[in-house]
Amino acid sequence: PQEWKEGDEPYYPINDAKNMELFKKYRMLAKDENIIFGGRLAEYKYYDMHQVIRSALNTVEAL
Repeated sequence: PQEWKEGDEPYYPINDAKNMELFKKYRMLAKDENIIFGGRLAEYKYYDMHQVIRSALNTVEAL
């Protein structure tokens, strides 16, 4: 691990207004396609492993 500094690429989602607006646009585009996104990037949230597994199971159960 290393400490983040200006100019580094963030490893986890940054939930500021700009990124949340972009996330909403991606979600709208994803609805138009026959694609299922999953995990941290699909939901734009930080998840521990047990949370990712639960999210995946919930998605599969909803199909």
